[in-house]
Amino acid sequence: MNKNFSYSQVLMAFAVAFLGFSLLQFTLQIPAILTVVKQTSQTVDTVNPKIDAIVNEISLVRLEVGKVRLLVAEQTPDILTQIDATLPVIDQVITESTYYSRQLPNLLSQIDRIEQQIAALQVAMPAILTRVDAVVDTTNNTLTEVALWRPHSTKYLHEIELSRTYIPEYLSRIEQTMVDAKTIGQEASSGIVSGFFKGVISLPFEVVAGLKGMVDVNSRSAKHFTAEDITLMQTKVVALLNNKKAKSDTWLNNTTGNGGTITKGKKTKRKRQQCINVTFNNYFKNQKETLKELMCIDSKGIWKVI
Repeated sequence: MNKNFSYSQVLMAFAVAFLGFSLLQFTLQIPAILTVVKQTSQTVDTVNPKIDAIVNEISLVRLEVGKVRLLVAEQTPDILTQIDATLPVIDQVITESTYYSRQLPNLLSQIDRIEQQIAALQVAMPAILTRVDAVVDTTNNTLTEVALWRPHSTKYLHEIELSRTYIPEYLSRIEQTMVDAKTIGQEASSGIVSGFFKGVISLPFEVVAGLKGMVDVNSRSAKHFTAEDITLMQTKVVALLNNKKAKSDTWLNNTTGNGGTITKGKKTKRKRQQCINVTFNNYFKNQKETLKELMCIDSKGIWKVI
């Protein structure tokens, strides 16, 4: 029993010694703790004035949060309605996406075929380019030949244009031959004029003499027209004036290249004679001149310039 008591005392002594050591260590830390507490107190004193501002800010934040919650609560039904309306569209998009996904294999297969065709085309490209070069050479040769034929074509077109001009003249000369049967005579004193046929047609001298005034001596036409031009013009005028249906006619002298158009205007009377206003559009030396004359028929059926 004495032995157990002695152990307890020893243990008690060690415990008291450890407690004293711990108290000593705590006592040594008290100055540092007091320093930290002092600094903390100073920091708290500095923060205290800001706490009220923070509290006010928190109050404002809470107020704004309340407003936001109220706004969200008000708009939530509309948002849900829009979501409900969007759901069918989303379903349709999903359906179309599924359809497109199913088509992707076919599309990829077609792309593969296209790539194969492109590869084959690349292989055949040299031959194609060779053919293109041949076509280009042929085209150049053709253009060269066309260039050589172009002057001839221009000449042919000019001759066609002249033919178009001559055809009305020939038709009008045939018509003139039929219409002027009353005025064509065989008098010995007649003037000789060119006709449609290779022969000649004789007009009374009064006709030729009476129509000389239709070209004003002071006009440019009088300076450029030859006697043959005047004769052709007179022939056309007589035929046109005696043809009640015709309104205009043309004439052209192949020798001089001069020509023109003759147009009948309004009818009138002068000294109990039937008269017609006639307009002459004369062409000569790339120039144009318009003359207007009043032509009347006398009792003998002869047209004269008044």
